[in-house]
Amino acid sequence: HQLRERLTAHNERVTSVHAEQLACRKGCSGCCQTERTVNDLEFEALREAYEALSPESQSRLSNQSTDACPLLVEEACILYEARPLICRSHGLPLVMDGKLDVCPLNFDGVALESLPDTDLLSVDTLTAILTVSNMLFCEETGGVAERRRPVSALWEDPSK
Repeated sequence: HQLRERLTAHNERVTSVHAEQLACRKGCSGCCQTERTVNDLEFEALREAYEALSPESQSRLSNQSTDACPLLVEEACILYEARPLICRSHGLPLVMDGKLDVCPLNFDGVALESLPDTDLLSVDTLTAILTVSNMLFCEETGGVAERRRPVSALWEDPSK
């Protein structure tokens, strides 16, 4: 929860500072056109949010057929508040393996190198923290630290 809160705070700060450079907003789902897999820790957060949905919303998700993320409903994430960290980082200026990257719709004409380091999100650091958090979660819950599950497994029979 703390990692999610910190990433959300970073996202909100960068979004407020660079609002004119960001195309990301509700209805922009370009980065959601494939289904993601998540580890046990993030799957549990999604499962809790999914179970809190109305039976009608659960049925809608489990019955829709799409190549995009199965949580998209009318171009918006139905579990937005519980979305995985990868989804929370989309659109932000990122550093991955020492290279700068950003959604091609954002920061058009802006040299990412000119951004302050505090506006950049280290994917390597985020991944390391998430990996350790997931390992600890799996130790406590009997999960499998190496396991990755598709989001659509939320509505599959867990006995299978």
